[in-house]
Amino acid sequence: MTAGVQVLGVGRRFGRVRAIEDVSFDIAAGEVLGLLGPNGAGKTTTMRVITGYLRPSAGRVLVDGVDVVADPVAARLRVGYVPESSAVPGEMTVTAFLRYCARLRGVPRSERKAAVGRAIGQAALARVAAARIGTLSRGFRQRVALAQALVHDPPVLVLDEPTSGLDPRQVTETRDLIGRLGRRRAVLLSSHLLSEVSQLCRRVVVLDHGRVLAVSDVATLTAATGVLRLELRLTGDLEQAAGLLAHVEGVAETAVRGGLVVVRGEGDELGPRVSAAVIAAGLGLLELRATTGTLEEAYLRLVRE
Repeated sequence: MTAGVQVLGVGRRFGRVRAIEDVSFDIAAGEVLGLLGPNGAGKTTTMRVITGYLRPSAGRVLVDGVDVVADPVAARLRVGYVPESSAVPGEMTVTAFLRYCARLRGVPRSERKAAVGRAIGQAALARVAAARIGTLSRGFRQRVALAQALVHDPPVLVLDEPTSGLDPRQVTETRDLIGRLGRRRAVLLSSHLLSEVSQLCRRVVVLDHGRVLAVSDVATLTAATGVLRLELRLTGDLEQAAGLLAHVEGVAETAVRGGLVVVRGEGDELGPRVSAAVIAAGLGLLELRATTGTLEEAYLRLVRE
């Protein structure tokens, strides 16, 4: 694989402290890969090595086929990076800042206006394009940080908590944008919002204590939890039904949410046992839907082992 990103046995030490060790994974063009792990797991170090901000102590990173150590300038020009805390200059206007970024990233003079306009459109900044960045809300400043990562149209994007500080509408818009950008780019997405990762990513990398715990499809991870979630639409007293079902063999938790009784538990016969208990209690079972465990459950199981 020449396009996308290859992380090959990468380690990084700070003196005697090992931040990451033997980290390996790849990101294909047209893929959004989730990067998960608790605080201190090595996510930020990994992203900084990929983007060329840190030199690896061991291993190799290839960005769009370019080695980040052998040719760091060329590798950086192939990456757009949005750090978690983006320090965008408050005294510059949005357009002036993006023009400056385009020049730094080697966009030819004749193409800069179009490049800046494209990034402004992608990040939905048109109505504040002439405003000074320091006068903008945190959400708009986050969008400016995303626009600067897009201005040179890189084949690789590294996004660290890209929806942090955004309101619900902006979060939805940003997720939609990331999904569109990931259709032809290699995107690495780090987020503490596991629901966000589940929506955007087919595969995830889980780090803990600087090492890779898993590189896997989300579907495979969630299926491996062994947890089954049942959603029941019933007639009758839902709270009473939840209390009754809590005593069924294999049930670990029950709750009433949004007009449904939600049951979590384990075992191949959980569904039939729950259905039989509902019928025996004289409750009307209108609908029963079953799903496997969530990404959150799979993640917690990995980092606790």
